[in-house]
Amino acid sequence: MKEASKQPGWLSRAFAAAGSKRFLLVAAIVLAALSQISLFLPYVAIYFVVSDAIHVYPSFAELDSARVMTYGFVAVGGAVGNIALYMAALLCSHAAAFDTEYRLRLSVVSHIARIPLGRFLSIGSGRVGKIMDANVNKVSEFIAHSLPDLAASTMAPVCLLAVLIIFDWRLGLAALACVVAGYAVQMSSAFNKRMHDVMPRYQRATEKMANATVEYVRGMPVVKTFGQTASSFTRLSDSVKEYTGVAIDVALFWQNLMPAFTAIVNNAWLFVLPVGIVIAVGVDDWPTFALNLIFYLLFVPSIAAVLNKLMYISQDSANLVSNLDAVEAVTGIPSLPEPAEGCSKSPADTSIEFDEVSFRYEEDGPLALDKVSFRVPSGSTCAIVGPSGSGKSTVASLMARFWDVSSGSVRVGGVDVREMTSDTLMSQMSLVFQDVSLFKASLLDNIRMARPDATREEVVAAAKAAQADEFIRALPQGYETVYGSDGVHLSGGEKQRVSIARAILADRPIVVLDEATAFADPENEHLIQKAFAELMAGKTVVMIAHRLSTVVGADQILVIDGGRIVERGRHEDLLAAKGVYARLWSLYTRAVTWKVSSARKEVLDA
Repeated sequence: MKEASKQPGWLSRAFAAAGSKRFLLVAAIVLAALSQISLFLPYVAIYFVVSDAIHVYPSFAELDSARVMTYGFVAVGGAVGNIALYMAALLCSHAAAFDTEYRLRLSVVSHIARIPLGRFLSIGSGRVGKIMDANVNKVSEFIAHSLPDLAASTMAPVCLLAVLIIFDWRLGLAALACVVAGYAVQMSSAFNKRMHDVMPRYQRATEKMANATVEYVRGMPVVKTFGQTASSFTRLSDSVKEYTGVAIDVALFWQNLMPAFTAIVNNAWLFVLPVGIVIAVGVDDWPTFALNLIFYLLFVPSIAAVLNKLMYISQDSANLVSNLDAVEAVTGIPSLPEPAEGCSKSPADTSIEFDEVSFRYEEDGPLALDKVSFRVPSGSTCAIVGPSGSGKSTVASLMARFWDVSSGSVRVGGVDVREMTSDTLMSQMSLVFQDVSLFKASLLDNIRMARPDATREEVVAAAKAAQADEFIRALPQGYETVYGSDGVHLSGGEKQRVSIARAILADRPIVVLDEATAFADPENEHLIQKAFAELMAGKTVVMIAHRLSTVVGADQILVIDGGRIVERGRHEDLLAAKGVYARLWSLYTRAVTWKVSSARKEVLDA
């Protein structure tokens, strides 16, 4: 039995993320390594200057000034070279990091546009926002800063070994013991299974908290209205608790390792001095021994500066893996399959047909639709009604191919939606949903998104047909008013009419309405219904209905319950059948009568 292929290492994944700019990473690594070599040159130069001075003491006039000057230039050159080479390394790494950040964000955005829309909605805006911002930024920071530091830190022990051994190997080995001890502490974290387990948990907890926070902020009016607090918002409260627990695990993991590492590398002289005392017992050449001991005692503090960079390398590498995993969790979602170029089919008409369609949102989840079949002829109106959670909106989602069916087929104009491109399918449909999204742009541009080449006159005509022209003109800058700026906001009904104006401007032959008037007040509902009349004229219409008064005139009504079509027919026929539809109609009319009676009582009491 073959072993499962291993996941690429973090360094391989960093190079893969850099893409075509990986040569800049190579340059950054080489330059950072050279900068580390330059860092040690001043120490070597100073050693030889002091050695020459000791050997001519007290006759300093015998010093070879040219030789001393050469060492001085070497020391200055090493210091300047260290700074220049490291800056060059950072320039290369930052150039690669900025390019990587741009491409990763672009890849997430472009991939999201290719995955099923239903899958995108299930991801959550908080998670996508965190990936686009925090996760991608952390990958960029690793490439820009941590990778050059890693190269420098890797080269540092080699340089240390050369400098420490070349003058007095015994004192050198003592100093090297400090390096080994520091590395041992650091590597114990890098290869610790607990560390690699906790970082993915930390990322997931952060994403869950971000999603819950976004939902909580959006639901703030409800929270305020009903006097609830953050603790009563269960999902946010639970996600904060989970994040706190994981964050504490991360902190506890490092609570001993970081102090131990810092204590070792900042006290390297404790390794050197005892060995020096032991060696001093049998020394014959005291000037040379004193020079070496003093040099090592002055030199070993630099070990801390060299190795302190290592303290965060293992943590940064674990973070890199977690952040790349978060990005790849989205970019790894399979794209919506599209027909090969030149193989896309075009619908013959605007009819819609479901043929034995079954669908489940999760592979092992329950069926949301179970062998649903119906046909909507071109130019007709079909209403879909049923209890909450019955599968009504799932029908609309499959029609627009937000998801692909689990079995069966959805056909538009006689063509399976999987056999036409998304652009071809969308060119046939206008979608109006209960939740309306407007962009922070002028209302003119918000409407024009349906057809970017539309003239101002065409946009205004669409707004008039959608009963939106009057309130738009009443805004501070009319059609040029930017939605969401300077306190400019619209009511739900007004936003809905802007959405309908988009659909009217698009002028596509199939219209899908998903509970578009569910939360509209009576005045807005009246105006929205007038707008619908303009939108639906001469079109094939499928409406997911919440208010049954809107479906009375439909050519056919489908009643869905438990993912199945349990009744179908016209309004009068379904009432006469005294089934599910008749019961829903009775409940609806009683609710309307109660509202009217309550309103009348309030007027009389007043």
